[in-house]
Order: sequence, then structure tokens, then C-alpha cells
Amino acid sequence: MRKLVVLGLALIFSISYGKEVKIFENDYYNSLKVKYAKEKYKAVMVDDGIPAPALQKSIVDFAIGLLGIRYKFGGESIWGMDCSAFVQKVYAMAGISLPRTARVQAKYGMLISREDLQPGDLLFFRTYARYPSHVGIYIGEGKMIHASSAGRRIMISDIDKDFYLRNFLFAKRLFLYDPKEITVEEGE
Repeated sequence: MRKLVVLGLALIFSISYGKEVKIFENDYYNSLKVKYAKEKYKAVMVDDGIPAPALQKSIVDFAIGLLGIRYKFGGESIWGMDCSAFVQKVYAMAGISLPRTARVQAKYGMLISREDLQPGDLLFFRTYARYPSHVGIYIGEGKMIHASSAGRRIMISDIDKDFYLRNFLFAKRLFLYDPKEITVEEGE
């Protein structure tokens, strides 16, 4: 029954948000000629005095809506999913297209410190490999939501637990704004 409710919520969110936003491949991105500019577009940090967008709250809300779905390595459905499929699905529900694996997801976004984490940020860990092999979504107050193989479900965990501290690689924040909307000239 819970899985049907979650599926229904996913459909409602998909319908209500309508179009899919592809932040990595669009006309503005393709018009940028400098690699740095492209990377900045994919990962600009805009937390300096700019309030968090509703989209970041939506990401956390969507993630919480999937709590309890069982963990399945390689799974991509409400009947079981792994960590990167979970992150991909949550961001897709918010209209953001992400790659499938944690290793590739880790290439996007701007590095941020643990002290600067905000809800919606991605946390990357090494588990079975030296490269990023686990990803979770920070939800605030030192907690993340993730598809846990140890917990066998999508769950909330404390990021200060010894296992996560030992295996933490880095955190990333994805660019969730239209850069044209936040470009403000001095004095405006």
C-alpha cells in the first residue's frame, strides 16, 4: 500500500512540475566556450545572501516521500533501488536530469565543505571502491537520506556516524538557478 502511495505522489509531482529541466545540456550551457564557465554553470554556489530556492526544499520533500523503499543494488524502481538511482529519481522528480551512477554524479556540482552543507546537497562516500560508490542527499541537522545497503532501505542516517566520517569523500551542490535570473549589476 505504501508503495502505491509513493508511486502516486511521484506521478503528481511529475505532472505538477511539468517540463523537465536539463541543467547540463541547454542553449545557454552550449553557448559557453570556456570549460571553466561550463563547470561554473553546472555548479555555481549561490548561497551568499541568496535565499535557498523552493527547488531545494522540494528535493528534500521528494526524497522523504521515498523513505522505506527497499534497497536493491542496480535497482531503479519503487520495488527497490540503489543509492544513485534514488538520487537520480529524486532530482528527476524536481525536474533535474542527473547521470545514473554515483561515480558520474560526483563529477557535477561545486565542492563544498561539510560546514557549509545545505539541504539538497549531495554527499559522496567510498564504500566498495576508492572512487565515489555511495551518494546521499543532505536534509539538514547533520542528517542525510540515502538508499542504504546496510539498512536495506531508503532511510535517514546521521552523517557524523563513524562509518560515514571514515568513508566521506566530499560534498557537492548542484546549480539550481537560472544564471540569467540571478545576475545583478552593482547598485541595483
